[in-house]
Amino acid sequence: MIVGRSLEMKWTLILLLGSSLALTAVGWTYHYSNKTVNWTEARQHCKTNYTDMVVIQSQEENNYLVSLLPDRDSSPYYWIGITKSHMNETWTWIGNNSTWIGNESWAENEPNNNHSTEFCVEIYVNKGKNRGKWNDEKCSRPKSPVCYKTQCNATSCGRGTCQETIENITCKCEPGFKGDRCQTAVECPHLPQPDNGDFSCFGGNQTFNSTCQLKCHQGFLVIGSSAITCGATGVWNGPRPICTSYKQALLAVAGCGALSAFCCICFCWMKHKKRKKLTQVRVPEEATGPSSEVQG
Repeated sequence: MIVGRSLEMKWTLILLLGSSLALTAVGWTYHYSNKTVNWTEARQHCKTNYTDMVVIQSQEENNYLVSLLPDRDSSPYYWIGITKSHMNETWTWIGNNSTWIGNESWAENEPNNNHSTEFCVEIYVNKGKNRGKWNDEKCSRPKSPVCYKTQCNATSCGRGTCQETIENITCKCEPGFKGDRCQTAVECPHLPQPDNGDFSCFGGNQTFNSTCQLKCHQGFLVIGSSAITCGATGVWNGPRPICTSYKQALLAVAGCGALSAFCCICFCWMKHKKRKKLTQVRVPEEATGPSSEVQG
């Protein structure tokens, strides 16, 4: 039997064949079987036919899963993919090493580890107060497997990581990419036509990681780095280069030199003035020092 959860909350196919019900959806799907096997065999069944034994990530997902499973009045119930190897270990979900356990997860007085080897977990689907609750159980007991099949694959999110949640898949985009499937590179603002030069862009149309090189017309000189690159946040890195004539460049250099000289002169003058003032203060002290000693 197959049960699914979809992106659009719509079942796209329902087939009723005798006592079997098949529900197919666009998105992550749950799959269960009426056959009873031990926990190890249940997981092998899931890995062979689907992705793995079901992994529950939240109380909301736990409740959703139970709503899809057929009711059973008594054991055997369904194996879920949480286990441990020793009595003092932490319960851990298979596949992702998550240790999530909600406040409402366990049935009353569970886990009790009655036989000191109850290292696997079943989920109740009866109609009583324990519906949807967990019970630790011996892994050798026969239960029905519940599996899941992921819809995320290498092409689900062009430049991102595919993440599946209830009724949805989302893409966590790499830096520099955007869109519901991370299919679009981040764009930087259009570069205006520079004076006395042209930009030549490589690796894309002014999008993330593309580089634009400024080439000045004959008789003009590039001021600053000639290349700029579109960053992951949609901002060009570094200051924008410009083209200037050789005459303007020489004047700029001369102006900088004159400014530097002026600053140096001012600094030296102020330093000289401060030194002179300190000298004037010390002279009277030295002059009055001996007479004070004589009077003493």
